[in-house]
Amino acid sequence: MLGKRLRKRLGKIVKHKLGKGFFSQGRAYLTGLTILGISTLSSGVNAELILNGSTIYSDLGKDQFVAALYTETAHNNPQVIQTMESDKRMEVRMLNNYSKRRWVNLWMQSISINNSRENFSDSAEELIALMQAPKSAPKKGDVLEYIFSPQQGTSMRFNGTELIPDLSGEVFGLLLRTWIGAIPPSTSFKEQILGNQRNREARNLLESLSPDKERVALAASWIAPPPKPQPTIKPQPKPAAVTAPEVIAAQPTLPPIAIEEPAPKTISEDKVAEVEKPSADEAKLVAVKEVTAMEAGAEGKGEKETTQELAATENTVAEQSAVDKDEEDIDFNIAEALAQRDYTPLVVQKIYQNISYPSRAVSKNQQGTVRVAVQIGRSGELQSILTTQASKYSSLNRAALKAVEKAAPFPELPEQISAEFFELSIPITFRLE
Repeated sequence: MLGKRLRKRLGKIVKHKLGKGFFSQGRAYLTGLTILGISTLSSGVNAELILNGSTIYSDLGKDQFVAALYTETAHNNPQVIQTMESDKRMEVRMLNNYSKRRWVNLWMQSISINNSRENFSDSAEELIALMQAPKSAPKKGDVLEYIFSPQQGTSMRFNGTELIPDLSGEVFGLLLRTWIGAIPPSTSFKEQILGNQRNREARNLLESLSPDKERVALAASWIAPPPKPQPTIKPQPKPAAVTAPEVIAAQPTLPPIAIEEPAPKTISEDKVAEVEKPSADEAKLVAVKEVTAMEAGAEGKGEKETTQELAATENTVAEQSAVDKDEEDIDFNIAEALAQRDYTPLVVQKIYQNISYPSRAVSKNQQGTVRVAVQIGRSGELQSILTTQASKYSSLNRAALKAVEKAAPFPELPEQISAEFFELSIPITFRLE
């Protein structure tokens, strides 16, 4: 419809300018122009990415973030999506706060078990640069985008600010395989990213979540050039003041007047004590008594509530200190990254070898994914195990824990891993073929 109207309008212009004799040539020219215009519009439409699938990542009994994959054309085949030489984007919208160490570990461990050592080592330096590009750990409301372009490779945006561009395309492949590779966070996570299952809640969150203005400004400040130093203006010396000679008029001489001063009064020591300022300790004691009196009368709060509030405040401060320390201590180098990459599959493989599908669950066609957090000491001993995301069936949950316990002890930690223990969050999926 648009093409016909365009040809008709431009045809009238050609008739008017060229005359009737040239109309046929003009029409041929217009047809070519119209086709060119439609082709240009189509290429622009294809460049717009569409939502291939979205889901919600849950851990520790909470929804942690929304994950979405955008492609030029929708596909439900993971191999096709991975090999497509077209624009793609992985988007993460945070539903909860993360520490930087926990966020990096989540990605690096999943990358380790879904990619070959060769692919990992080839892109290790760029991958570490990508993980360290944000100067802050992701917080609730933040939007992280990992983008692939055949021409420009891999880039990353944090709350709309591009933090790192022009990485190799393989970096995006490493990230993408954590979602749709052999060991995704869960089977439903992968199926929903591929578009085989729809997650309405995830789609609603994609439309409603947006970062705070302060966080947007913070991300922009990470790449802003440092302010230029202002030139120092030296004060000009003031001209010396010229004083006129002082003329003193002669004063008449007056006879001296005798003034009697009153005798000083003595103050007793007890009177002096009344006007002395309180000592520092006494001042503190008075201040404490005043604050205590105010707290006692404020909104009728009792001693128990006040104690609970103080304890909560202390816990909050302690948690914040732990987060701050965690932010400062993270130091991820290539040697440690490769050591973790080599060690992670050893642990995962040993656990998977000890999984037994409960016969009762098989007979009832029970399937599901259990995510467990494992802590391993430097000698390979199992220090702790925790179910962070349970399935609907208790028999599968027990079977997952039993597999980890049977797999222990694990190999000793490589010396390149500097931590005193190794933490791993691993999904165990029970699926009947």
